[in-house]
Amino acid sequence: MVLACAVMLAAPAWACAPARTEPVTGLTAQGPLLAGASDGRRIRLALLAGDAAVPADRITRIAPLGPPDRHERAPVLALGADGPVEAEILRQGLARLSLGHRIPRDCWVLLERAEGAAIAAQRGIWATPRSLLDTNDDAALGASEGRFIVASGRVRSVRTVNRITYINFGPPGAGALTVTIRDADMEAFRAAGLEPAAFRGHMLRVRGVVTIRRGPFIAAAVPEALTIAEAPGGGAR
Repeated sequence: MVLACAVMLAAPAWACAPARTEPVTGLTAQGPLLAGASDGRRIRLALLAGDAAVPADRITRIAPLGPPDRHERAPVLALGADGPVEAEILRQGLARLSLGHRIPRDCWVLLERAEGAAIAAQRGIWATPRSLLDTNDDAALGASEGRFIVASGRVRSVRTVNRITYINFGPPGAGALTVTIRDADMEAFRAAGLEPAAFRGHMLRVRGVVTIRRGPFIAAAVPEALTIAEAPGGGAR
């Protein structure tokens, strides 16, 4: 089955157009993922996690993603002439995507593809063996309880029981990862072109916090938690 997300993954960079943006000038990098503007504002590239420096000279506009934190740092998506500057940071493997804030789906897919390119090339942080876990590595998953991880594997089965959909990456009792999606959240996944019932045989990347309950699982509440990395036939999605 061809999933709708295949179309979205082909979206060009200019498709990322947040509804609300603000001009910003005089930015200087102030620390990992942080920058300060000449008017005193401080911004944080809230969609990323890592120690990357902000390419301040490339940012011309920002899209606010929420109120400032207790340190008066505004969470933003940063935009330059070629779209989100976060894309190049991700492409170089200098940071990973975070789930803390929602952005337009076309913007997320653009960033997701940039991160995927770094993962495929094992650039930057993705060169470390434990940066991308195997969904069937029971020892690594068991040691990751309570931690945010990114894992990759092929879906073995999908089933729905008591209004919860279970995406299983291995046989029962094998220690493989299971991803759960509540019925209440399913509409958001389908609106993003992700139909969990069709995931069987697909290679997925999953991001979220690991909980151990008979086995390791991640509760996926937003579609950004899942990325289709490869279709059953081997073609990337």
